[in-house]
Amino acid sequence: MDGPLHRATRLVSWFVRPFAGQEPSFYRAVTACLLAACLFWQMNALNKTYTTRLNYPIAWQYDSVRYLPLRPLPEALPVTVTGQGWRLLRANLGWGTPPAVLRPVPLPGTRYLPAEAWRRGLETAMEGVQVSEWSGDTLRLTFDRYATRHLSLALPPDSARYYTARFTPSSVTFRGPASVVNNLPDPYPIPASEMPASDTDDETDVTLQLPARVRASVQKVSLTQKRRATALRPGQRRASSNTR
Repeated sequence: MDGPLHRATRLVSWFVRPFAGQEPSFYRAVTACLLAACLFWQMNALNKTYTTRLNYPIAWQYDSVRYLPLRPLPEALPVTVTGQGWRLLRANLGWGTPPAVLRPVPLPGTRYLPAEAWRRGLETAMEGVQVSEWSGDTLRLTFDRYATRHLSLALPPDSARYYTARFTPSSVTFRGPASVVNNLPDPYPIPASEMPASDTDDETDVTLQLPARVRASVQKVSLTQKRRATALRPGQRRASSNTR
């Protein structure tokens, strides 16, 4: 019966028959021709113009001594680009393609990097590749100025009622976003949960609890504390003096 499988077998046999029984040099020549044809086809395809989507790396340049970003700056931009296949292949594989340099103006508050700025940086880095579009029209950036304050340390008010304390060092320098550092309490409280409870002088190392993006001149301070003689222990009730 001359079915589809039989016809397919005859077709394969017809195609393979001329290659059967040949010398090894014949097969090497055929393989070389096929590889050359594939290479020629690939080179011809890469010389054409294509449109594709890339995640292109970014390098940010701004006054990092005076300003800091309040949200992480993106490390890459998803963009749709149009260009020669060779250039797009290099960009996809990261061969000799430097990151796009973007220079925002780091003024406090929310700022936007207009499309013209990041598109110009991308096209300069990619050398002739045209940026067609991005997922948004602008890049939203939030910067703040650096601020530095030197604050003394103290117990929180609820703990200071029951304990006296001495800190070493007695004050710490804080540095971070001005909107955060300028609102830090003075003196800076050490959380009561870090304190041991005893009637004698106790010394312990306390780790400073800092807001996000704020750094301190030290990470730990030494605390010597003692319970106040006239103070009730936390949770203790005063005995009633009423008599009948």
